[in-house]
Amino acid sequence: MLIRIAGLKKKSGNRTSHMDAFKSADKREQYLQQLIDYKARLLVKADNGQSVFQSMLLTTDSYNQTLTIDELFPQSDIALQSGTPLYVEFVEKGKTISFNSELITPTRDHGLPALLLRYPDVVESDQRRNSFRISLNPNQTVSAKLFQNSYENYFGVVKDISNHGLRINLSGNQSDQIEHGDVIPSCMIKLDDMSQIECQLTVRSKHYYSRPYRFTQIGAEITGIPLKHRHLLTNYVSHQQRLQCREKAARLL
Repeated sequence: MLIRIAGLKKKSGNRTSHMDAFKSADKREQYLQQLIDYKARLLVKADNGQSVFQSMLLTTDSYNQTLTIDELFPQSDIALQSGTPLYVEFVEKGKTISFNSELITPTRDHGLPALLLRYPDVVESDQRRNSFRISLNPNQTVSAKLFQNSYENYFGVVKDISNHGLRINLSGNQSDQIEHGDVIPSCMIKLDDMSQIECQLTVRSKHYYSRPYRFTQIGAEITGIPLKHRHLLTNYVSHQQRLQCREKAARLL
């Protein structure tokens, strides 16, 4: 899947962006507190979704920008390293709360084993996960090329995609170049050898990771797409969903 993106537009006005940031922070803390109050059983996915565990959110510390979750269950032979990206999700009666984070270090909470995680940049609720999100095969080379303007471009890897959004890992630290709310008016996505779509993206999240290598991950919402291309994307996601469900069922046999 090859992506070509042109013409990044910045949101205008610092006051609006500051207000949006405050609202986002309030919602983030509200959703995290709900998970603690509900004693919610969380799904924790590592290795691009290949390893799935259960846990509970124990504490949040917005000042130090950390979270503490219970040790992962079931126990695994996989040793998670500091800096390992994690996707955390809670689903109940159609309601979804989810966020991306990374492991800082193993720790202890009230004398029991626990994990210390980075405080998430964004916590989403009732989000785009109503559409099936495809976690792309990590062994598959899925490249992305983003053109910000005539002088700069970025290279990266598409990590997952749905009918309404996608995540891309860009090499290096691009945190100062791409901001939450930036609009990318033209994005060419090559779904496979036969299908290519054009759409508009809006950046919804970003985070810089220093391990296992230096990269910046952005999450973007598809905020504009022609009807014909929408059908192509929907058919592609539906086909991949069937393939992945069959592969998962085969592994359980």
